[in-house]
Amino acid sequence: MIEIAPGADTGWHQHPAPSFAVITQGTLEVKLKDGKVKRLQAGDALIEVVNTDHIGRNVGEVPVKIIVFYAGAVGQVLTEKSNEDKN
Repeated sequence: MIEIAPGADTGWHQHPAPSFAVITQGTLEVKLKDGKVKRLQAGDALIEVVNTDHIGRNVGEVPVKIIVFYAGAVGQVLTEKSNEDKN
């Protein structure tokens, strides 16, 4: 379970392993480096992009709650900060 407070974001990051998620509460806006934006509501499912920089932002007034399922191998890094967040 990942929780994002109202107005907060995940920071730019990427996933080297496939992951799938369900939004259980709130409104999440996901933006890719190429400018594409998708807005997700409670009840929506998503397939996370792999090896692609993106950021998730809570654009609602309640915490966003996300249940995430990763399809990586034991010991594999699941999320990495993007270079933009490392500067």
